[in-house]
Amino acid sequence: MHPALQLNDIIYVIFRHLNGSSLSCHDEPGLGGNLGQMTLAALARTCRVFHEPALDVLWRDLYFPPCLIQCLSDSGTGVIHYINRTITLTARDWEVLQKYVPRVLSLTFDPELTFCRYLLKALRQPPVAQLPLPNLRRLQCYSHWAPEDYPLLDVFFVPSLTDLAIQVSYFHIHDFSFISPLPILCPHLSSFRLFGYGSHESIKAIVSNVVMSLPHLQTLHCDQLSQAAITFVAWHPSLTKLDISIQNGHSYDFPEFPHPTLPRIPPFSRIKSFGIDSFHLSVITAFIQVVQPSPSHLRITMKQGSSPEGLLELFNALSNQQRQESIQSLRVQSYESHEPRPASIDIDTIRPLLCFSKLRELHLLMANSFRLSDEELTAMSASWPCLEVINLNDSYAQAAPSNITLHGLILLVNKCPLLRSAHLAINANVLKGIDEYPASKVGENDLYNLVLADTTVQNPGVFALIVSLAFPKVKEITVAMRLPFHYGLHWDKVNEHLKAFRLCPEAIVDM
Repeated sequence: MHPALQLNDIIYVIFRHLNGSSLSCHDEPGLGGNLGQMTLAALARTCRVFHEPALDVLWRDLYFPPCLIQCLSDSGTGVIHYINRTITLTARDWEVLQKYVPRVLSLTFDPELTFCRYLLKALRQPPVAQLPLPNLRRLQCYSHWAPEDYPLLDVFFVPSLTDLAIQVSYFHIHDFSFISPLPILCPHLSSFRLFGYGSHESIKAIVSNVVMSLPHLQTLHCDQLSQAAITFVAWHPSLTKLDISIQNGHSYDFPEFPHPTLPRIPPFSRIKSFGIDSFHLSVITAFIQVVQPSPSHLRITMKQGSSPEGLLELFNALSNQQRQESIQSLRVQSYESHEPRPASIDIDTIRPLLCFSKLRELHLLMANSFRLSDEELTAMSASWPCLEVINLNDSYAQAAPSNITLHGLILLVNKCPLLRSAHLAINANVLKGIDEYPASKVGENDLYNLVLADTTVQNPGVFALIVSLAFPKVKEITVAMRLPFHYGLHWDKVNEHLKAFRLCPEAIVDM
């Protein structure tokens, strides 16, 4: 064996590369569900040098419960009764599990929730005499459980835990007090995400009390909090990423700086990534006007559709001098509007955002359609020279053919050479204003992800030719599944032409 392969650091790098993605419940059930994991399992049996590193990498990220189930006995008293879903662990089962569970650092729950319930119960009973995952660092549960199942999670609240994420269904929950001991059981918790409970008063009170007892928080994602908890997080010394819900009809006030011995700073001034959601856009706008946050990444979500006037008020509130220099990523999303045909968003609505000269990502996902011309799109892109991602309604037009053409897209990329992803609705049937060699107008660019939903094309070969010349890194164009079937066939032809141009550049000459 080469001496380099006897160094654990090198072996771990190689084995992590073999493992690729974390263990996934979307692969074949059980440990070793994909080729990389099966290779690691084989390496663990190859020699003593590989045994421990291979098992560490293989068990580091666990998807629950398939991997554990594979280790349990299938006969005698340890049988798994699939009919009534009961699980009984024997002393032999626990002896086998103890060889692997100390290696688990991350645990994510499989969607088969009922099956998880019975295994969780088995892990709380003899012969299990200690915490089943003693070195766990990250616990994630993004599925909706029955109310009685959530308290079973506390068996994984260990001192090493630093990242906890739980999604709940508020209309099912009556008692969430099992999280109350978290600050004591997990003193190093730095990422706490518990959401889905909305305005449920009892959970809101419990979550607020827990949050105010976590001194090392760096990431927090929750729904509504008490005024005391919001004041606490507004000046939390280590918190940099925050997602919260704003209560309708509540007036937030931050009159006093809670740390008299420290230099006075504005609330939320340490937050670099800020997510705010509420039912009404006006509530979010009022909150921003009060607290004046200046994050680099801002996410705004409203459950009710918004009008262009409401959006203009929000964008005006955002466009103060300090945020002009700070915001690099802006995402504004609303759910479906109750109006049959909500008013369109034009350049006048978006104009206040043109002052964000450092903007890198813009996601405007609205129920409204966008009414923008090629010239207006060019003016927007000229204001954002650092833009890398633009997403307007996931490229759904929401209305009649877009006024933006392929010529406008070329001008956009010309103004934003760092652009790598564009989700736009364009009129692909209008090819006016494009030179015979469009690459000369665009130059080198990084665009590789092009999504054109609600876009039809009449001349697939010519369109593919222009795209291949203007955007060399675009391998395929993604379109909407809701397009009529015959339009989808046209886009299949576009992508066939693109593939041919990439594989055989000579084919361009023959066009």
